[in-house]
Amino acid sequence: MRRTWSSASLLLAVAASVAGSIPLAAKDAAEQSLLDFVTGDYAIIGQEPDGDAAYVGSASIEPEQGGVTLKERHGSHEFTAHGTVEAPSPGEGTVLRFRWQDDGPMIMSCLVSGDLDNYARLTCYWLRQGSEPKQPGLEAMFPTAAWPKP
Repeated sequence: MRRTWSSASLLLAVAASVAGSIPLAAKDAAEQSLLDFVTGDYAIIGQEPDGDAAYVGSASIEPEQGGVTLKERHGSHEFTAHGTVEAPSPGEGTVLRFRWQDDGPMIMSCLVSGDLDNYARLTCYWLRQGSEPKQPGLEAMFPTAAWPKP
């Protein structure tokens, strides 16, 4: 048996399909816009979990398929992390979440905002995944693009 569509039901099906795809496209565009916004070089200041040693260093965030790559250096410590835009809880804002391996799985969740020069500034909590420190590690990333070259 052959199924036929009336023009009204076909139009309704197409409209529903298009309407259903708009939020997904808008979400993808918003995520890509955020990822483009954070691309660049940063000065970092941070503190190890549980209030341990403070540190300073540098980082760069570069685009990659499906997210961004964070390359961070402080002292002799270097690591590379993969970052994606995630919503930690339904109905709440989004964060940029980085994951990497450093004697076990690590995770860092960052809020992204703009600084006074309209560059991205990231403020982050980080810890070893699955651990329960009294205090998470803290990190702030300040963009260096507008800084004069030495």
